[in-house]
Amino acid sequence: MKKLSLYFISLFTIAAFTACNENFEDWAAPQTNEPEDAKSLLFEVANTSTSFDLATISADSIELAKQTKLSNDAETTVTYDIQIDKAADFAAKLQCPATLSNGNLKVAKADLQKVVETLYGKRPEARSLVIRVNAYVATPKEQVSKAQSSNLNITVTPKAPLIESAYYLIGNMNGWADADASKLIKLVHSGNDVYDDPIFTALLKVPAACYWKVIPQSRVDALNAGTSSNVWGDGVLGCATNGDTSAEGKLITADPQAMQIEAAGWVRITLNMMEYTYKVEALGEISPYLWVPGNHQGWAPDKAPKLYSANMDMVYTGHLYLNGGFKLTGQPSWPSGGVGVDYGYSYFNTLTNNITDDGGNLAVAEGFYYVKSNMGTKAIEAAKTEWSIIGAAVGGWDPANDVVMSYDKTTNCWSVTTNLLAGEFKFRANKDWGINMGGTAEKLTFNNGTNLQIAAAGNYTVKLYLTNDESSYCTLTKN
Repeated sequence: MKKLSLYFISLFTIAAFTACNENFEDWAAPQTNEPEDAKSLLFEVANTSTSFDLATISADSIELAKQTKLSNDAETTVTYDIQIDKAADFAAKLQCPATLSNGNLKVAKADLQKVVETLYGKRPEARSLVIRVNAYVATPKEQVSKAQSSNLNITVTPKAPLIESAYYLIGNMNGWADADASKLIKLVHSGNDVYDDPIFTALLKVPAACYWKVIPQSRVDALNAGTSSNVWGDGVLGCATNGDTSAEGKLITADPQAMQIEAAGWVRITLNMMEYTYKVEALGEISPYLWVPGNHQGWAPDKAPKLYSANMDMVYTGHLYLNGGFKLTGQPSWPSGGVGVDYGYSYFNTLTNNITDDGGNLAVAEGFYYVKSNMGTKAIEAAKTEWSIIGAAVGGWDPANDVVMSYDKTTNCWSVTTNLLAGEFKFRANKDWGINMGGTAEKLTFNNGTNLQIAAAGNYTVKLYLTNDESSYCTLTKN
């Protein structure tokens, strides 16, 4: 009988990471060549550290373990890979090759960053990881044996910039009101984790030669708490050169100077806080809003609900209570002295059956409506809506499970108190998917929002506040 070659590998504390491969299967290759005499390998290493902060490591590779002993036949080759997971059962393990150079086991910093991001996301917090190392011994005749280390626990903090929960604009557009947080202009955010979505945006009208900076939430908190008399301090963002009129640039916190927008009009400002960059898009006199005054609120444009053009493409949408005649205005006031515009029945070429002519005004029967106006094609539609909750949280996605909500026009709120299961749900109109709202509780969006989530079953009061894609939201209160 021929003997099988045996490779005895003693692996003590071993640690390493590199590029990931999630499709891992344990294996030992069959022998296909003439068996060789048995040999042995004694391999011992010790951790260099149990904690790694990738933001403080400047080298491209990281030494995770030092070799303390190696006893191996010269004709054999040893290679290594590592399994990594959040839990000791390695149910969601990632597998990565490791390299041994000059007695040290090393990994590329970029690969380790990707591992942590895959398992936990980009937020720069210390993350607990469990690892185990595989060693493979190969002979010239392609015989391979494998051994696996015991589990090791380490922590790794991924590299990412500080991103605060919210940001505000200050400048000529609000008179540099640094001691009154209510006068700052808050940028809009999706409500998702800021490290998954680092984009903040604002649509606003600015005067000519408008200087501006960015105020983080921490400075607003300090002002509101009374620990600071204004919003200035560490964390304020600006540019390197005062008065920089570039449409795009880098944001800095060390001696930040003010950016400048030269031309008056509407602009969209976008911040990418993962990259610490800003972008300014000039929109001219095209407003992102259309105001809707009418019978429903006393014909006062300055107090009227607004339609919103999320893409600044001349298509405006919104949800509002209507009761008879109404108009659209391009500003929160009636035209005066040749300044300003309003739009009535005669302006539109295409109207839905719900909309009628009321002495030059647009008009609908009393109710709550989804309104869409395409000012480019001069088309307007108004769909009367009744809202409900649908999804696993109410027993399933079948139409029979819709939980209908009630509307209070005084508070502009749809609400219901009902038992909910742990699971996903959305809001939809008229028990149909043609008009639905999803996203996050803090920011609901029309038709393309993700499902919302009930974490724990119970009796809830759900309140839905529909306005437009900029400011619709809901509250979920467990009773």
